[in-house]
Amino acid sequence: MASRAADPALRGRKTRVASANNDAMVAFCVMWALATVLSVVSHYDNMMLRTGLKYALLNYATLGLCIALFVRHRNLFLLFALSAMMALQYIMRLPVASNNQTIAFFMNTAIVLVIGTTWLRGRTLQGKTVEIYESLRIVARLLLATMYFYGIFHKINTGFLDPGASCATALYRPLVHVFGLQDNLLGQYGAIAATFVVETITLVCLFWRRFFAFGLIIGLVFHYIIPISAYSWYMDFSCLVFALYTLSIPVEASLAYYTRVQQVLSRIPLLPASSVAMAAILFLLGLGIFVASYVQSLDPAGFVTTGKMMWHSAWIIVWSVLGGLAMVWLTGATLSILPYHVTPIPKHPKWIYAIPLVLFVSCLSPYIGLKTESSIAMFSNLHTEGGETNHLLFLKPPYIAPYQADVLMITASSIPKIQALADQGKGMVPLELERALLSKKNDWISYTADGQQYEHVTAANWGEPRYSKLEKQLLLFKPVEFSDPQICTH
Repeated sequence: MASRAADPALRGRKTRVASANNDAMVAFCVMWALATVLSVVSHYDNMMLRTGLKYALLNYATLGLCIALFVRHRNLFLLFALSAMMALQYIMRLPVASNNQTIAFFMNTAIVLVIGTTWLRGRTLQGKTVEIYESLRIVARLLLATMYFYGIFHKINTGFLDPGASCATALYRPLVHVFGLQDNLLGQYGAIAATFVVETITLVCLFWRRFFAFGLIIGLVFHYIIPISAYSWYMDFSCLVFALYTLSIPVEASLAYYTRVQQVLSRIPLLPASSVAMAAILFLLGLGIFVASYVQSLDPAGFVTTGKMMWHSAWIIVWSVLGGLAMVWLTGATLSILPYHVTPIPKHPKWIYAIPLVLFVSCLSPYIGLKTESSIAMFSNLHTEGGETNHLLFLKPPYIAPYQADVLMITASSIPKIQALADQGKGMVPLELERALLSKKNDWISYTADGQQYEHVTAANWGEPRYSKLEKQLLLFKPVEFSDPQICTH
């Protein structure tokens, strides 16, 4: 009888735990939809119909799915559909240089596979939210760990450690310009050191779960500040990290975050919380389009630059507000569950480790002669081309592939972007030169290779393609810079 009496209590506890996990999953779904919105609107030309109706419709359809997920945030089929659409768009755009879009692709792939396999086993997702949530938590934590590991490892080079060239300095200057400290040498070295310290702490605390709050709060502040520098379009990257944090932190913290957001939004009269979120996104999107269109009417000739600047600035303001609120609420939710008592990680399928493992291995690409883009080497000053490297742990890169071994120094071109490389004294690896020639068959490129000059090389006299279509889809290389120290590019 005692065991029978305990059964309802046990069932009640399991129900509460499942409910908590369901609400924690909602917190991730909303943050993932917001990160996707910020990623989609980064494609300015698509949003403004400059690349054709097909791409514009695809972008606006994706925004529609984001809004639907805001409204029906417990619907895992919507999360599945959004992730599948984003993953397919990534594949369609290959090769992709963006590191954050690459990380998002692996997370979207995990979402599609986990939800898809769960549905195939039982032809339903009813009662499966906890199982899906726990599997995705593993992937999110390991993707963050991969990002932070290579964020540290790639930066151990002479370029990043030099304040005159470091990407840390490039981000530091616009943030402190208003205070007149942009040329302060102590501040520049501080920015370099702080980058290593912050990323190391956040990496360690991902696995030292007793102190997860310390790493989380530091990471939130760090990623909130980066987009405000306006150095590049960082909003989608920072929101991606926030979303992965929401999934990686203890269930109790995610639940407290969800509860806080729900309470705040529900205080807005007349509309439910989901409708408020949907109306806010539509308003911000409409406002951005109106502002960019108005700038075009004032200065049509300068629209390409000015319009993008206005669009970028408008979304920085959006991030300043939404990202700031998310940072404060996630911090408050984290502090509310301290001291945190570590609980065992529930069982999960072992195959999900393959997803972050593929990303981890692919990020070794710069050192082994493969791609230099999309390897989480963003803003790292890393140089590995031409059989040499500025990385302090290698005398020379341990190539196992030949793609970076030869560098063609550009001297002139009829293609404006390639001519810009010539003006800057930069080079290209052969695969990228072939990509440029075959995509612009009426244009030419002049370059030097092994001390020999090649003039006005076109697609016709380049000869048969030397690289397969698959190689060109999977491999992407940045322009080669031989300066010492290596300057910050992206």
